[in-house]
Amino acid sequence: MNEKPTIKDLVAAKPLPCPICERPNMHPSDHHMVPRSRGGKTTETICGDCHKAIHAHFTNKELEETYHTPEALLGHEGFAKQIKFISKQDPGGKTMTKKNKDRLRRE
Repeated sequence: MNEKPTIKDLVAAKPLPCPICERPNMHPSDHHMVPRSRGGKTTETICGDCHKAIHAHFTNKELEETYHTPEALLGHEGFAKQIKFISKQDPGGKTMTKKNKDRLRRE
């Protein structure tokens, strides 16, 4: 007989790693790899810190055209540098992320 997991079971389970920073995903967030506003339907469950970093670095147009996979995101030098910093932080905490100045010029 398969029993449904209880809240206690779910809380006790070890969180899956974030596919971007590889830390335990304590604050999961669904990220549309291609923005919904541009017709995207598929999501990737990543940590909240990486999700904020993605939107701080890239416009929706850039996400649609170029950076719609974890590999492509990590191929961007400035983003990879920020992810390297995030990966060293406590996964239970939250990091502050400001919009990239270069991104602000592209909007």
